[in-house]
Amino acid sequence: MDFNLQPDTPEISAFRREVRAWLEENMKGSEDLRWSATWSTRENEKEYRFRRNLAGKLGGKGWLFPMFPVEYGGLGLTIDHQLVLETELDRYGISLSHVFYTIARIVAPVILKWGSEEQKREFLPPMVRGEISVWQVLTEPQGGSDIATCRTRAIRDGDHYVVNGQKTMVGYHHPPDFLWTLVCTDPSAPRHENLGWIHIPGNLPGITIQPMNLMMGIKNTVFFDDVRVPAINLVGGENNGWKVANTHLEIEHGGEGGVGVDPVVERVVEYCQRMQVDGKPLIEDASIRVLIADMMIDLHVLKLFTQRNFWHRYAREPHSYGGAQYRYYQRMMRLRNGERLQQIMGYDALVPDLTVNEVVDFEYVVRNGPGQLHGGGTLDTDRLIFARRVGLGRPTKEKAPTTI
Repeated sequence: MDFNLQPDTPEISAFRREVRAWLEENMKGSEDLRWSATWSTRENEKEYRFRRNLAGKLGGKGWLFPMFPVEYGGLGLTIDHQLVLETELDRYGISLSHVFYTIARIVAPVILKWGSEEQKREFLPPMVRGEISVWQVLTEPQGGSDIATCRTRAIRDGDHYVVNGQKTMVGYHHPPDFLWTLVCTDPSAPRHENLGWIHIPGNLPGITIQPMNLMMGIKNTVFFDDVRVPAINLVGGENNGWKVANTHLEIEHGGEGGVGVDPVVERVVEYCQRMQVDGKPLIEDASIRVLIADMMIDLHVLKLFTQRNFWHRYAREPHSYGGAQYRYYQRMMRLRNGERLQQIMGYDALVPDLTVNEVVDFEYVVRNGPGQLHGGGTLDTDRLIFARRVGLGRPTKEKAPTTI
């Protein structure tokens, strides 16, 4: 695999110049934004509006999903064009995956793979243009990470499905335009053969959203009470939801990859350079430099994992265990980094007052460590997927699904 992420043909070089000039103009006003999807769970309306606006501008140019077919709003470009967009956005500490608060980055590829032609033409263009926000709605109170225990029912009634049930630990601050929801379409069918994925407009009667304040940030519980959803919104066919889920979960569990890296090390170095103890900057303390070096090593390894997964995904060569490997390492690294920050900063690492942590929200990094051990599955989920993909305890290895 070639780790060179800087293609240099005349066409790509010209595209890079175009993208860089466009971003220099359109990223104006973002200098003081902190990209809270990465750093914090605190509400920041200015940031939210900036990102929604940026998503619309990128989507208008076809740059949110540049490799998508033209008929669905993309540009039909190559992986080299995608790399240009990702690397240029990374210069501003953001990526196409997190350009605004939406899970459409996962939903759109799943619909592209599993949706009917009618569904693709109806559902994909608004996502690709960055016009709508979508929540992923999987987890239920009784099921945890075992989403196959789904009890939220979607029973066919003429041209509609009637949805009843409850989902929890989903979403974020702002209400969704759509709920991408795993449902049980046949309660009498065997496990894994009774599920469906349904794309539910967020403003339908019978939907109630109740906020929850959790360690990892603001999430929500969603209640469905006789919600009537057009049958056309069932993606992948009735009782075929587990196959659709495999594609969705592969992306969510690290299979999408990326080109950027968490900027926490640079922010910690800045903090240690300006923060003094007994008249000396913290950076002069050898034990603190060792902790920073450990963070750098962890983040470099993680960057190699995510770049490898990115390449395999867009080259349409699924890496069997790459997603689970990356996800497990990322979770444990975040936990370690939270502990390292407390060693470096002491009690200041636990203070949400931004007059102390003005460079970055370190308090959230500390809190996010244990919190993310239970986000999008658990460590046990990662280990189980990894074991199956390398063939531990089974006569055959489980293959990774194609995600694009």
